[in-house]
Amino acid sequence: MNLYPCPCCGYKTLDQKPPGTYIICPICFWEDDDELLYPLSNLVSLRHAQRNFINFGACEELWINDVRSPQVDELREPDWQTIDDLAEKARLCLMEKINNAFKDVTLEEGVSLHQARAIDYYDDPQKARQIDSHIPWQEIPDAWIERFHNVFYFMDAKGIRFAIPAYMIWCLKDMNYAVGTDSWDRLISFLKYLKRPAEYNKYFEYLTALTEVQKQVIFEFLGFMDTFTDPGY
Repeated sequence: MNLYPCPCCGYKTLDQKPPGTYIICPICFWEDDDELLYPLSNLVSLRHAQRNFINFGACEELWINDVRSPQVDELREPDWQTIDDLAEKARLCLMEKINNAFKDVTLEEGVSLHQARAIDYYDDPQKARQIDSHIPWQEIPDAWIERFHNVFYFMDAKGIRFAIPAYMIWCLKDMNYAVGTDSWDRLISFLKYLKRPAEYNKYFEYLTALTEVQKQVIFEFLGFMDTFTDPGY
């Protein structure tokens, strides 16, 4: 009989192919629901269940006394990985892609972060530009990214091309901190508009400054966030 790996612990305990079998794994006690459609069978997400299994041997604390050890014919495949493992590899790969795609980008005469904030606040934009127009995007301080979470709509195409990689890298460096912040939320919303220029014509100009490789990296970033951030954001 063919056995399939439990999505939570990875041990081969299911006699039907997941997801959606609603079989309860005897090793971790995860019920194999179709989490995208019916997320009510388990009290935690699959990702949190995997973390729980690593920490105390069950998908949830209430099942600690009900689980058992795996048998010889239930062992994991050598290449099985948790969602956290997959996310970490994808995160590092994506950071490298962003750095490579935007490594030669400079601000040129584009609108800088401080300049955009000055435009928003009706301050002197040229004076504000002197603060940061000379700084490479790779050296934009994290504190600026956190503070300037609403500047995208006051920037031009070259300014956006310059700032976007810094914001994406900031999000990926420490996702536990970044996800759910105003800067993360505004970035994701703005990039989703860029992905649909036909629906939002005013964003088409921003796309014209980007190469195809840069656009693809941005869309990969959105896909990564959709896949590996917890529901609710």
